[in-house]
Amino acid sequence: MDFSTIGAEDSLDEAKMRLESVDALIVWGDDIILGVLTDEHLERGGNCGSACELDILVDPSVEQNMIWRPKFIITTDDGEPVMLSHGP
Repeated sequence: MDFSTIGAEDSLDEAKMRLESVDALIVWGDDIILGVLTDEHLERGGNCGSACELDILVDPSVEQNMIWRPKFIITTDDGEPVMLSHGP
């Protein structure tokens, strides 16, 4: 999936603008990844942190992936997201 990043405190209006050019936004807290935001989450209201999908795993093992079956999987390199995909 094509993605970008956004802060948890950013507005959903900002997210809506950014989602015009990508499939999803990875939502950052202070220094951790909180969730994933797509067009379907924009109707929830609040800010990006309160509206994002929390059913994610970051750098899971194959076993974790199969047990938890998250909606989104984020792969990082040196703490930075490099790949976003749908869960199993």
